[in-house]
Amino acid sequence: MHIIGKTAVRNAPRLHGPRPLKELGQHFLQDEEIASQIVESLRLRWEDRVVEIGPGRGVLLRFLLKQSHKVTAVELDARLMKSLTSAFGGHPGLNLIFGDFLEYDLRKYLSEDVSRVKIVGNIPYSLSSSILFYIFEIAGDIQKTGDHNLDSATLMLQREVAYRICAGPGGRDYGGITVFRSLVAEAEVLFDVPPNAFVPPPKVMSSVIRLTFFPQEKYKVADYHLFRDLVHTVFRQRRKMLKNTLKGLTWIRQDWANTSFDFTQRPEDLSAEEFIRLFNLIRN
Repeated sequence: MHIIGKTAVRNAPRLHGPRPLKELGQHFLQDEEIASQIVESLRLRWEDRVVEIGPGRGVLLRFLLKQSHKVTAVELDARLMKSLTSAFGGHPGLNLIFGDFLEYDLRKYLSEDVSRVKIVGNIPYSLSSSILFYIFEIAGDIQKTGDHNLDSATLMLQREVAYRICAGPGGRDYGGITVFRSLVAEAEVLFDVPPNAFVPPPKVMSSVIRLTFFPQEKYKVADYHLFRDLVHTVFRQRRKMLKNTLKGLTWIRQDWANTSFDFTQRPEDLSAEEFIRLFNLIRN
């Protein structure tokens, strides 16, 4: 996987704005080469709508507004909201929203227009799982209704998390979050990003991934919450065989061990489709 930004960032201009807050996990992207590459990877059409999660100081937003006339940016930090409003508030294609993306009504936004919607963002490491599961859940819900307009999500994440999301069964990176991603989207790592592309530099590498959502429901899950309980339970002891980890579930049928499934497998061996088959077999 190639790395972008090792040299260009040395000459990148310092962006003005509030200082990063450690308690919010803020690491502001400062490398315009990387910002440009991210926006280019979106493959935007002018009529597309874009939702940016946490625009920060606006380095990515600046490039987005050159490529799309419908950008919604959701920012939680009031200090940043003030500086973003000052810098970009007059742009006719921009809708700045002050608030938490996890409380933003993405379902309503998707229903307001038939145009393709693309999500993009440099995600705080501490919030990556919450944001990803929020997106997965919404994608799963709207895919049940048939064709929809949620096209993709291009996200900057901690590299370890990025590779886990994009992993396949059988590898050490494969985990519960991979299974849930597999229900709603294809995933690929686009490129890695070094720490010095950010202010302040994080202690780890980052990666940009693209999730391409299925146009319709690909896998049917009868009870998403119980299915999630199954996946989380078995991956908490990922090196143990299923016959040992399933015993901790209270909602499965009593004769589950007699069903036609190989319970000597470990959770990392099962694809999303196999997890669904397992779930349907053992559910009471």
